[in-house]
Amino acid sequence: MRLLPLLLLAFVLAACSEPVSGQAAPAPVFAAGTPVELRVVTPGGGTTLTDKQGATYEVGPVVLVLDHFTKVEAVFRPEGGGFVVGVSLPADLGEKFGKLTEENVGKQVAMVANGQVLSAPTINSPIPGGDIEITGNFTRDEAEALAASLGGR
Repeated sequence: MRLLPLLLLAFVLAACSEPVSGQAAPAPVFAAGTPVELRVVTPGGGTTLTDKQGATYEVGPVVLVLDHFTKVEAVFRPEGGGFVVGVSLPADLGEKFGKLTEENVGKQVAMVANGQVLSAPTINSPIPGGDIEITGNFTRDEAEALAASLGGR
């Protein structure tokens, strides 16, 4: 019977322990307030969408939905000309995003939220790891509003 309190104490102490040294704790994953659809730009077919400046894009079907993240934030990039929205994906989406970019090098992929194109970059090389910057000549307020709508800050 005296063994039970010792086992209970050992269990409590084990539950309170720190992660193993050298191993980062996984980042918390949160759901997107506004999911981001990724669609390959396909001239001559598909759905026509516009960006905030009124430019039109013909896009194919949704190939990936970014609906949960580990980090979303508005970031100022002086070397890149202004504000962007930085997004970090959890491992499952990061792997899918890497595969999508690998399969579409040289093509434009539209990032769409609420039916509007946020950005439609050309993929120059595969992007592994799941760290993305959404660019779009955003003002500070626009970048912060987009980050907030995605669930970030």
